[in-house]
Amino acid sequence: MKWNVKQQPLHSNRRQLLADALRENDLGGLSHRLLNEPVIPNSTGGPSRLLESQTKPPSAESQTKPLSPKLVELCANDFKFKYRSTLCKIRADPLNPASTVQFDDMFTNLVLLEEHGTDKQMLDYNDILDLKVNGKFPKRIMVQGEAGAGKTTFCAKIAWDWVEGKHFSHFVWVLIVPLREFKQHTIGEIAKSYLAKNNPATVSQITEYIRSNPDKVFIAFDGLDEVSGKIMKTKSCESQPTDQMQLQPSQPSVTSSEACGSSSETGGIGLGDILCSDQLASCPVLVTTRPWRAVEIRSDSDLMKLYTFIYVEGFNRENLSVYIHKYFPKNDDRANQLIQFTSENDVISENMAHYPIYVAMLCLMWKELDKQKLKEMKSLKSFSQIFKEMIAFLKEHYAQKMVKKVGSPSLLSFLKTIDKLLGPIAKQALNGLLENTLIFGEDDFQICPESKDTACRVGILSQEDRITTSMDIHERTSHVQLPVFFPHKLFQEYMAGVHLASLYKSDRNEFHRLIEQVVLPRKEEFRYLLYFTVSQNKSIATHVLNSMLQGLDIDVDRELHVGTAFGNQHFTGLELSFIVDVAFESQDPDAAALVKDRVSSKEITLNVSRDMTAHTVAGCAFIRPHLVSLITV
Repeated sequence: MKWNVKQQPLHSNRRQLLADALRENDLGGLSHRLLNEPVIPNSTGGPSRLLESQTKPPSAESQTKPLSPKLVELCANDFKFKYRSTLCKIRADPLNPASTVQFDDMFTNLVLLEEHGTDKQMLDYNDILDLKVNGKFPKRIMVQGEAGAGKTTFCAKIAWDWVEGKHFSHFVWVLIVPLREFKQHTIGEIAKSYLAKNNPATVSQITEYIRSNPDKVFIAFDGLDEVSGKIMKTKSCESQPTDQMQLQPSQPSVTSSEACGSSSETGGIGLGDILCSDQLASCPVLVTTRPWRAVEIRSDSDLMKLYTFIYVEGFNRENLSVYIHKYFPKNDDRANQLIQFTSENDVISENMAHYPIYVAMLCLMWKELDKQKLKEMKSLKSFSQIFKEMIAFLKEHYAQKMVKKVGSPSLLSFLKTIDKLLGPIAKQALNGLLENTLIFGEDDFQICPESKDTACRVGILSQEDRITTSMDIHERTSHVQLPVFFPHKLFQEYMAGVHLASLYKSDRNEFHRLIEQVVLPRKEEFRYLLYFTVSQNKSIATHVLNSMLQGLDIDVDRELHVGTAFGNQHFTGLELSFIVDVAFESQDPDAAALVKDRVSSKEITLNVSRDMTAHTVAGCAFIRPHLVSLITV
């Protein structure tokens, strides 16, 4: 009644206006009832009530009015403005949100591969729209890539080309959805959050346009691995509670079917239903993910047939050179020195130089470090080492701003203070990682606000300094929280590894529980957490590798017991490759010897093949003196 009094008397359909407002504030169920159930006045003259048992179809007045061509174009312009001002900007410094540059100033082409049966073929980005499945452009594309390989930049490139009228320009709308920000919303709600405040298009109108014009809309979901829960709706999923599936609109009470990613009862289109092709089956949809999360799609024979699989491999040597020269646009000598350094260091050249995020970190340190530090950089071999060096660089960089005298006792004391303050941040990083929480609220750090502020100043955390459009679709209290996040998931994983390693001394039982019951059972998901944890301490490396090798022993014995030697060799080869990766990240000779002893006792051969990653090959080179035999195929 209070709301009604404030409305303009000339508005012809207040009920629709109120319904749209309710839906946009996550009250879709109430909105649905408002539109579809007649209202009768209370006999006392008080608030109206909804008739619970009415089954009449909605009147023409209550049905969604289609978007006009002019409004469709206005929405497209709003999407383009958002991409120009946010998504299509690249950080020159991967840790500094204020270091953004224009897209073309830093973007460098990425190596793409297309899957053909068991083989992979080079795919030029310019030929993406020429992909064909039985003569037609595929409606579902899965883009896989390791952490830091450039998946998000790939999505930004799609948006940029659409904005500039190049590739993808034949689509009326291109919607880029970062899943880490939109875990519990429909596609209509997400698109609405991108629009200008004065754009009158409603969530229901946007949804209906996408549903009615699926061939005119291209949707890209970025970061499937950054949401939890099942994608597919299986019998087990429908009959029992799930692990909080987050690919559907949030409701006051989530049913088991909704927890599988179903669209809401109000007509919204859930993200899970799009991924499963239960909704918008003829709309072209691209989704990026780390490889471990693609397994769920691949494990369903029907769903796998709907997808075309592409791989983002990062940079090749030519791309690497182009990127470094873009990073140092006015200093060719500096750029050429770094290019020479990466080419002469085999481990960096083969292991890190493919990944844009590591190259960006190398560029930043190459730009800032003195000659002595640059010499130390040349000894870097593993992902963990470069992150450890990067975090140390950030802490020293910040400390030297506060304490000018290099090497002084006061500077060392200040660095210890920073380490202490970062402890709660590392703990929160692990808690968030275990719950797949990548964006935090200020309240998550309310017991350690000084730690949060310090981490932001150092560069390990970032915080929005304004209310983002994605926040507008959440219910708000009087206190609006600005999101806090790590600049890349890898930084959260590194800090989580620091805290997990610290539990080895402070709470050994909890450390054992997390390793044995949480991390190792989901080792593919927590691959980088394992890397960064074992790199902190040699005793930890030995403990974790012992646990992994014991699991390998069980699998080997089980396979040998049933007499499937061939299957055993293949299966344990996959497991052993993972163990080699972890041992390599530890950079501990004792860990390598431990792998050698266990492998030799089981007489297992590690086969090195072309399909093996550069990281695993580097691990083989690290462990090779201890292996029983090494066969190259």
